Amino acid sequence: TGTANQNLQVNGGAYISGNVGINTTAPTTDLDVNGEIKTIDINVTSDINLKTNVKSIQDPLEKVLQIRGVTFDWKSSHKSSAGVIAQEVEKVLPQLVNGEDTKTVNYNGLIGLLVEAVKAQQEEINMLKDRLK
Repeated sequence: TGTANQNLQVNGGAYISGNVGINTTAPTTDLDVNGEIKTIDINVTSDINLKTNVKSIQDPLEKVLQIRGVTFDWKSSHKSSAGVIAQEVEKVLPQLVNGEDTKTVNYNGLIGLLVEAVKAQQEEINMLKDRLK
């Protein structure tokens, strides 16, 4: 174990029971990081064998139009960033938003919406091209 003034070094893996917090004393999820995460790559589990009730997203363009892409500055660090507003996403796709006081967004879930929106736009483009022939 480590204390606030020691580095914790683990070789060969570790098992920790309960929530782990970095820069937070009250972690609310398995890993709760109050700050930035730097990594080479992230792989999110998405295997069909782990899913049930799979459906295509209906009216994806309508949903995308209800969500603003915004730029902003973080109050805590004053760093500029870009993203979406959790409360706006919650109105459109509530399953992508978690939390009560401070809300979080599953940004990976937005990818499916954007894929379907691009496909819907392409259908419209193809239809308009056919009209011009």
